[in-house]
Amino acid sequence: MSLDVRVRPNAAPRTSDSVSHGRRDLPSLTGLRFVAALMVFGFHSAGYGVTTTPWWHLPQFGFLGVGFFFVLSGVVLTWSTRPGQSATSFWRRRFARVYPSHAVTALIAIAAYLWFMPPHKSLWAGVLALLLLQAWPPVPAVNSAANGVSWSLSCEAFFYACFPWLAPALAHMPRSRRTAMVAALLAGCAALAITGSFAWGGRYDVPLYENPVVRLGEFVVGVALGLALREGWVPRVRRRTAWSAAAVAAGAALALGWARGWPVPRGVSDVIAIGPLALVLLAYAGCDLRGRESWMGRRAMVYLGQLSFAFYLVHQLVMDTVLRRIAPLTDPSIGGALWRTALAFGLSVVGAMALHHLVELPGQRLLTRRRRPAAVLPIPYPEEQRVLAGVR
Repeated sequence: MSLDVRVRPNAAPRTSDSVSHGRRDLPSLTGLRFVAALMVFGFHSAGYGVTTTPWWHLPQFGFLGVGFFFVLSGVVLTWSTRPGQSATSFWRRRFARVYPSHAVTALIAIAAYLWFMPPHKSLWAGVLALLLLQAWPPVPAVNSAANGVSWSLSCEAFFYACFPWLAPALAHMPRSRRTAMVAALLAGCAALAITGSFAWGGRYDVPLYENPVVRLGEFVVGVALGLALREGWVPRVRRRTAWSAAAVAAGAALALGWARGWPVPRGVSDVIAIGPLALVLLAYAGCDLRGRESWMGRRAMVYLGQLSFAFYLVHQLVMDTVLRRIAPLTDPSIGGALWRTALAFGLSVVGAMALHHLVELPGQRLLTRRRRPAAVLPIPYPEEQRVLAGVR
């Protein structure tokens, strides 16, 4: 089985100069990954009592960074898939990309929670986390087992399992039918998340919200956007407009929270934010496709984006071990909050660099090393070749 994600001859990408299989690189989307990770860091810093200012409610919406990750994942996977790549090869590469870092941080978390952290997590649930199955049971203690943030990797594993069938099915649909299908799926997933949130009294730790099936809608939106980009769509969204829309969405979520009392149900927040976040993604993708420089695509931001996965995996471990055990909150002033936030951020970046360079990259090289030459070279489809020949 191969990933037959073809593009129509009259709607192929307009540029191709950085990727071996004929599609332009999108460095700004790599930089945006760090923005998503930083949103989640802000959410956890608020939850740990680091942020004590009157605006502490704003970073509580940082959990939206996970949904942003899911949309980004769908776009990047669809854009970068090699024509003719087998499903087995795709799964092997995704396993090599994700699992080594996950396994290391999960084992560290299990050891920490067993030996010197409060005994609020179970060993059997940690085993489920190692297998990337922890997001399926509707039990909060299981969803957050081992390294708590890794529940999203359980969702990603489900997305990866679906992708070899999902992406070709959407690619072969007419655009109008594809749009209707994606909108219906997203609406259904949002309805489940909102219903579950209200059923649990509007709590943040709603198991249904972390279920892979419920989160599939965001990934499918990303796949659909990636297909549109492959079919030749170059977004003309202004970056200022996109960030303004995101700011308006944040203001609306804050107003809703103040009006009804905290917390705002997660499903409601996602419905408010997914459109503006998609606009931000498209604005920067359009910059890259038109060959325009953006600060998200600069070397420093791209490097931080490459660190984002490792940063995401280590930051909650840092907060648990440092901010609760070594430097607990004793100074409720703004200054006390700022230095503890800076300490957590700095140690998380250092830990992310170590995980990225010592585990993530070596693991990828080891697990994707070919033992024999590939039978078929990853070349573009004929219709893509014709278009690419005209733009070089």
